[in-house]
Amino acid sequence: NKSLIVLDRPFVIVYQWERGMRFKVFFIGFFLLILSVIITLNIFFQQNYEAEMVQQFGQQQLIVTRTVASSIHDTLEHIKEETLSLSRLLARRGLHPQGLEEFLEDALAEMKEDIGLTVIITDHEGNIIFSTGKIKFSPYLPSNTMIYGPEMRMVNLKIPISKGNRNIGNLYVFMSVDDLTKKFLSQVITGQRGYAWMMDSDGTLVYHPTEPSMIGRNIFHADQHCLRCHTSFETEKQIIGTKTVGYSIYIAPKGEDKMVAFSRVSIDRVNWIVCVSVPYSEVTASMQKSSKLHSIIIIAILVLTVTSAIVVIVLNKKRIQAEAKAQYTEKLKEYATELEEVVRERTKELRKERDILTAIIGSVNAGICLLDFDHRVLWANDTMRELIPELIEGEPIKGTLIDSLIDEAMVDNRAIQQVLYIDFGHRKGYFHVSVTPLKGATEENLLLLIQDVTEIKLAEQQLMQAEKLTALARLTAGVAHEIGNPLTSISSYIQILQEHVQDDFSKEALTIISNHINRISLIVRQMSRFAKAKPEEIKPTEIKPVIDSTLELVRYDKRMKQVTINSTISENLPKVLVDENQLVQVFVNLILNALDAMPNGGSITIKAYPEDNMVKVSFTDTGVGIEKENLQRIFDPFFTTKEKGTGLGLAISYSIIKSFGGDIQVES
Repeated sequence: NKSLIVLDRPFVIVYQWERGMRFKVFFIGFFLLILSVIITLNIFFQQNYEAEMVQQFGQQQLIVTRTVASSIHDTLEHIKEETLSLSRLLARRGLHPQGLEEFLEDALAEMKEDIGLTVIITDHEGNIIFSTGKIKFSPYLPSNTMIYGPEMRMVNLKIPISKGNRNIGNLYVFMSVDDLTKKFLSQVITGQRGYAWMMDSDGTLVYHPTEPSMIGRNIFHADQHCLRCHTSFETEKQIIGTKTVGYSIYIAPKGEDKMVAFSRVSIDRVNWIVCVSVPYSEVTASMQKSSKLHSIIIIAILVLTVTSAIVVIVLNKKRIQAEAKAQYTEKLKEYATELEEVVRERTKELRKERDILTAIIGSVNAGICLLDFDHRVLWANDTMRELIPELIEGEPIKGTLIDSLIDEAMVDNRAIQQVLYIDFGHRKGYFHVSVTPLKGATEENLLLLIQDVTEIKLAEQQLMQAEKLTALARLTAGVAHEIGNPLTSISSYIQILQEHVQDDFSKEALTIISNHINRISLIVRQMSRFAKAKPEEIKPTEIKPVIDSTLELVRYDKRMKQVTINSTISENLPKVLVDENQLVQVFVNLILNALDAMPNGGSITIKAYPEDNMVKVSFTDTGVGIEKENLQRIFDPFFTTKEKGTGLGLAISYSIIKSFGGDIQVES
């Protein structure tokens, strides 16, 4: 009664249901269809009934707005007529002040009964004759026309007082808008939360019972304060654009639908729109109560139906699972066998890749070691074990110099590289040591790399020696120009003269000459020692003797005749760890480069002073300088701008200073 379809990973099993189950499913589906039809019809009739109720309520609110608007219009019209009558009475009586106040009090008694009025009478020149209150006004108001002034919240009316064809004065009446709204709008309450409000035809709010701070603001120039309680004023703008009366439904800022009925008040230049707002929920309250009961009944039926369906489905699902469980077990066994074979093949491939990686690492001519942050060895290649035979996995690596580099890399969290002279006992020389922090997914380690660079270091020393010989050759040429063959002749004649002279003056003179010859010989011997290669010997050295020795070597270069040396050496300079001969070579190279830059002479200033726990030595010349584009390249090997230069002098000087742990910089 069942069929089984098995697909390869992931597999899907599809069963045909029994006839009884089909009938149950069909019955539940048919019942849900009927329930859906009932719900749809209920919603349809409810919406129609709700629309009809809204229409009737809108008509009722429209009657309210029309009544309020008509009352305001009639009041304004009545005040205008009374003002015209008063103007005619004043024209017959005249504006002489005697008895004017009593006359106006009797005439204004009815007009001031409910609405606050300010009455001002002026003569034909604009001088105030009578006033019931202090108010700023413009005498240039249009005559016989009501005007609303939103800035003063007053309705203004100016009536000329004429006797015959002659104007003898003007009658001004100012009506308080607040009194109008209090009398006609504040008393309007529709339902529990309905209220009346008013704006003018320009979009300025005239009255609002719940938002008095918004009165006087314009919806066409809304600022952030206006938008605090309104998302937009589209409905209000549509009301202004409608020239008749009517009602509308809109979504309020707080998400509650509202119905607005509106009607216009228009007299002269006073154009107001009276609006009555009622929450939509109050309009449809009775309908909502009825629909809520219907909804509860429908939901209860729906919950009962869904519960029954779930029970049937769960029971059927358990039966299907019980029947499929046996078949799943057999299929899983087959998959387990296949998976074991795949794992076996993958393990073989990983071992092969590991062997290849091990062979590559083993063939690298550098010691590689993986450490944790406690300096313990996690892994090391064969080269590292040959360098450090006492290396043991799980134990800290030993070596003061290496430990300091590891600590520096851990503290700075960056790669540290340095060339060190290390004696491993069975092997010693210069080694390039690199410590790099490694950040894994779950832990942090350090990669230690040690590479023998002794041969490279020896090659650098040979280059330095070659440059030294080049410098010596240049110096020798200068010295030879100064002494040359004349030195031999002078030495011979001095020896002959010393054998024949008898007087003391001659003997003393020949002795002085002989001393100078010995001094020249000493200079030549110093140049010879400078040219002779010596092994590196780093030790605490004073800077001043090194500078003096350098100046002695270059003093007899023929170009030095046109150059002035200015030397400023600070007292009590600390000693520095350098090789004296190599530092002399650096200073000689710098001075010779300065001489090359001053073919017509100049001055060289040498300064030495302490700075930041180091000694700073500066060489400043007055030569032609260095082009800006060449500043970044002058320390590159074989880079030169001289016709006969080798391009190695500054490169070797840079290497020497860096090997001392110092720095060399240039400015031009």
